[in-house]
Amino acid sequence: MVQWQGTNFTVDGHEPTSAEEYYRIGLHCWDSAEHRDAATAFLETAAANGHGAAVELLGHIDYVRGHYASALPRLRQSTGSPRAAYYLASLYHQGCPQAGVPQSFDEAARWYRSSAELGEPEAMLALGDLYLERLLPVARTPAEHALEYFLAAAARNHPYGQYRAAEVYRTLYQDAQRAAALYQACVDNPMTVRHSLGSMMMLQSQAHLREISANRAAGLLQQRRDSVNPPHQRGDFY
Repeated sequence: MVQWQGTNFTVDGHEPTSAEEYYRIGLHCWDSAEHRDAATAFLETAAANGHGAAVELLGHIDYVRGHYASALPRLRQSTGSPRAAYYLASLYHQGCPQAGVPQSFDEAARWYRSSAELGEPEAMLALGDLYLERLLPVARTPAEHALEYFLAAAARNHPYGQYRAAEVYRTLYQDAQRAAALYQACVDNPMTVRHSLGSMMMLQSQAHLREISANRAAGLLQQRRDSVNPPHQRGDFY
């Protein structure tokens, strides 16, 4: 068995011998509040023996702990990881002197695209924001590029993707029907309440849905008035 600060760790009752088994112990420790501090010791053993997933998880741990200098080489090694590509993009997006990373929107976009192509909705949202802020070259309007990425995130049931796409349809395209469908999807999405902006998205989506519904009802009433009292037949009394 393997000990860490007096606690014994085994894999299916036996001492770990392979990189995969050390990785499994490290992953278990990281997922456990009780043994989280033990994770890196086991993961480093696995990583030293060429375990790619252990390298990627160590990069994640370093990144979320703010140890960007040690995270950077591990993130670069983790090709094929949407999470690692997203973290690299974030470092370039803001710039990180601690890790020797200059701010570069072009490099950030490159890594965000890599992450987005691997299915990471947060990268899609970040790209949409960069386009809306006119920080990237465009072949179409910034809104078209942004909407493409917001809709891609929405298609993966990301509540903020649904909300942002609805906002673009409502404010930039004046397309109330598409906006309403996405606002409703955000309201109905069980992940909305768990999002850090969940309360705001819920309240704003519900308010816009009421407004869109009221405008639609007013439009139908006006159509009725116009049909029963055509403008060309109205007298001064109307």
